[in-house]
Amino acid sequence: MSDGNFNRALLPKNELSAGIRAGKAQMRTKAQRALDDMFANCFPDMKEQQKQQATDFFMQKLRE
Repeated sequence: MSDGNFNRALLPKNELSAGIRAGKAQMRTKAQRALDDMFANCFPDMKEQQKQQATDFFMQKLRE
């Protein structure tokens, strides 16, 4: 690397990719909380099983 050229594949990618994964995890957590709040405020009489099914579907779509 003395000539200023380097191979980007040799650079550590853990810092960037770890940060991206952490950011995605934080956003999934925020989305989960927002969904739970929406159920509590907009659909207080919804059955727990229906809430769980909707939450599972929503979280599955977030991970796609």
